[in-house]
Amino acid sequence: MMNSLKVVLALVLLASIGSAAMADNAGCPKWEAGSRYPWQSNAILRGDRYAWLILDVDRRGNPVRCGVHKDNYPDPESRVWLCKQYYDFWRGPLAAPHEPAIRTLERYSLIPSPKHQEVDWKARPAWFRQHPEERPGCYPEPTRPDRMDL
Repeated sequence: MMNSLKVVLALVLLASIGSAAMADNAGCPKWEAGSRYPWQSNAILRGDRYAWLILDVDRRGNPVRCGVHKDNYPDPESRVWLCKQYYDFWRGPLAAPHEPAIRTLERYSLIPSPKHQEVDWKARPAWFRQHPEERPGCYPEPTRPDRMDL
């Protein structure tokens, strides 16, 4: 009897912790891995690395082919690693019933230079002042397209 009570209490505790965490994210916009926040500039500054990726995705949004286009990466190996991050950690939107089994999506990838990071960091507080309905907790530290696993 005592063990059953402990199990029930543990389950109630776990459920309350999980629901508090879910409530914390309730109402937050969904962001794709590697995408940029609204206050972040997509302008290309000196030292930035950028690429347009052409991704073929299946019905569940899993990449099945990745191509890097219009980029300024210095070597082909960097492009391979960028695609690997998208294969491993990025997921596109689910397909609607009327969409084909394989869809082609285009995504912009930008790895900011230190100067660009500084510009983005300064823009963050101004954006939240202009959008008081937004919660900073909905916008964790952004991921880089080449390091979506962090």
